[in-house]
Amino acid sequence: MKKWALAMIPCLGLVTFISANAAEVTPKSIAAKAIGQLGQEMRKKLTDSLQKNGPAGAIDVCAKDAPIISARIDQEQGVTIKRTSLKVRNPQNAPDSAEKELLETLESYRSTKGALPTGVTAFPNNQHRFYKAIVMEQACLKCHGDSTTITEQVRKEITATYPDDKALGYKEGDLRGIISVLVK
Repeated sequence: MKKWALAMIPCLGLVTFISANAAEVTPKSIAAKAIGQLGQEMRKKLTDSLQKNGPAGAIDVCAKDAPIISARIDQEQGVTIKRTSLKVRNPQNAPDSAEKELLETLESYRSTKGALPTGVTAFPNNQHRFYKAIVMEQACLKCHGDSTTITEQVRKEITATYPDDKALGYKEGDLRGIISVLVK
């Protein structure tokens, strides 16, 4: 082995050590990145669709685009990510038992304390599962608000796309659900 190659070995080790410590990757940081990516991409798609197609057009974003975006993030980040709620629109987004228990706890906490945890939080007793609460905003009420105030066109589109829809009746500030992430 040449002298210059032998001299490089300690330097390579130092570079590897510095790189590993400079950006420590934890399950929580992976989950936060995945949640941020899903939230950002969905918000952009929904905002664009609302502006171009109105509320009825935004239903397609949740029905068709969200599963594709989630699957891509699963692959890119090495996670399983989904949106879920106690009142699901799409039965494929139904909560598992841990998610259901967490959602019930969050809803109870919100109704008694008024505030929900912000940011990315670990599931109780599981350091590889994380969530972020989804809180209803004014724009969301066009498709998730009181059924008497949703337009007829939106109501028809929801019924056609989601015949067993339960995701209505929300008010601004309500807990809509969570983005749930399992870091593999």
